[in-house]
Amino acid sequence: MSEYSYSANDESLLTPILYKYFVDPLVKILPYRLPANLITLISFGFIAGAFGIAAHGYYTGRYDHWWLIPLCAFIYLIGDCADGKQARKTGTGSPLGEYFDHFLDTFVTGLLMGILMISSQVTKPAIITIGFFNLYAGQIGSFWERYKRRVMCFGKLGTNEGIIAIGLTSWLMSIPVVHTAADTVLIFNITVGESLIIIIMTGAAISAIHSIIRSRAISSRIIAHLILSLTVICTASYFYGNTNMVYITLTASFYNVFFLASLLAATNLDSRECRPDVIVPLSFILFFLIPDYTTLIQHLQIAYLAVRVTIKFISFVRINRQ
Repeated sequence: MSEYSYSANDESLLTPILYKYFVDPLVKILPYRLPANLITLISFGFIAGAFGIAAHGYYTGRYDHWWLIPLCAFIYLIGDCADGKQARKTGTGSPLGEYFDHFLDTFVTGLLMGILMISSQVTKPAIITIGFFNLYAGQIGSFWERYKRRVMCFGKLGTNEGIIAIGLTSWLMSIPVVHTAADTVLIFNITVGESLIIIIMTGAAISAIHSIIRSRAISSRIIAHLILSLTVICTASYFYGNTNMVYITLTASFYNVFFLASLLAATNLDSRECRPDVIVPLSFILFFLIPDYTTLIQHLQIAYLAVRVTIKFISFVRINRQ
């Protein structure tokens, strides 16, 4: 493996506050024997828990304990910042730790969007597609720039601010008065809440374009993945936007995580990103051919993607396990 390092241009308004009042005091009292990777895993668990709360409310129609969602998002942010600082404090930073951190971040993107879609009760396929695709396109653009230029750029209103905004919005949407206001039609049968999603996700798309332009490079593989990702999300939303947001979240997440995992590995190993998966996009044809087995097909799609992502992760771990 070649020596690898990258710089970060972080203009986030929230980052200095997080470090000054939460991250730095926390890391000072953390024991040296606590692995940074364990902090990464624990912090990710809070986002997974937040999605679990949202999914439970989605299936039961109840919104108990949704006030925990912004709290989980905030704790995740603290942990996501603290793991790197703990690694530097203990001198245990490694390519594997960096990969593990960003690898879990790729799941966080999809889970957060799923939480927002569930809390806003979005059912329009176009809005669902805009949300998932644009947010992942923004992350792909950011990782692509890091791959090509060895730099990651975070704007004043970036990832940290977005995570807090999604957490707070999800909680507020569980309040009937707020949800009624957000569900008010604004224009062209688009509600206030949907309009906000479109505006925010347009910003993510612009960020992705800027990242790719700054990288001064493009690849046929990344273009192919973006096209296929759009196809997967749009098709899943068209079929199940009204009935199964959890399925859409998992499919969109795993499909994009597979490509992002290869991009992360390529960055650290100085290799090339993998070709995009074509099996899942083609599998949607089965929905038309054997409609009685759509539930089985859904489970097989997610299982297939989960296995491929796991293999990709294990391959990188084996190379860097020392």
